[in-house]
Amino acid sequence: MVMVIVQTSYAGMNILYKLAADDGMNLAVLVAYRLLSAAAFVLPLAFFFERNNRPKLTSMVLIQAFSLWLIWSHAQPHS
Repeated sequence: MVMVIVQTSYAGMNILYKLAADDGMNLAVLVAYRLLSAAAFVLPLAFFFERNNRPKLTSMVLIQAFSLWLIWSHAQPHS
């Protein structure tokens, strides 16, 4: 039953993407909206369900996150 719901939601999203693209919406903006809406949905869930499992935010973790961002951002092809 869950698979039917997932497939139906994928089909609905594809139809909405097609309608938005045919109406002239920029696809980059559409992808940005999709990512923002997904983050808005997932972040509260992660906050409440994982609040007891969070590691400490130390300076080493921040340095590693910044380093990963720096490497990742420069590895992307620029268009």
